[in-house]
Amino acid sequence: MKVIVVSDTHGSIEHLPGILARHSHAAAFHCGDFCYPREQVPAFTYVRGNCDSDMDVPEEKVTELGALRIFQTHGHAYGVKQNAMRLRYRAMEEQANLVLFGHTHEITAIQENGILYVNPGSLLLPRSYFLPTYALLTVEEREGGVQVEVSFRSPEGKKQPKLERTFILPSAVRN
Repeated sequence: MKVIVVSDTHGSIEHLPGILARHSHAAAFHCGDFCYPREQVPAFTYVRGNCDSDMDVPEEKVTELGALRIFQTHGHAYGVKQNAMRLRYRAMEEQANLVLFGHTHEITAIQENGILYVNPGSLLLPRSYFLPTYALLTVEEREGGVQVEVSFRSPEGKKQPKLERTFILPSAVRN
């Protein structure tokens, strides 16, 4: 199954229809600072970022998708620009095995203590990488766990070389 992750579009929807059309996907997540009316691109599961004014959008959300328990947040409320400690604690509280976040505009794919943290970068204002990016996750359930391949893509869908990684996660704990 494929999962699309975007963040920090700051009012630009230019690339979103193409990204959604390009990849057959089970889910699409926007990790905040969308800054446009959600009705323009309703296919995403949204969380509110520090620049968003739509108070009907939650600051965080938990979604169960197959063997994944996904904790989605923008990250500003957890101080992700300083360090990830508060985000880690919240992910553990939620028993997540996948965390999707934004705010830093920097691509991230790291695994720690059975939890995969993914930041897709920004489709408008990238930092620490020369192109705007989004993430495409390819998820395959396996006995006792789940394999997640994370690739970062340009707005046109081109896979960015040397940024693809594969992780093996434990299956999510169900409450």
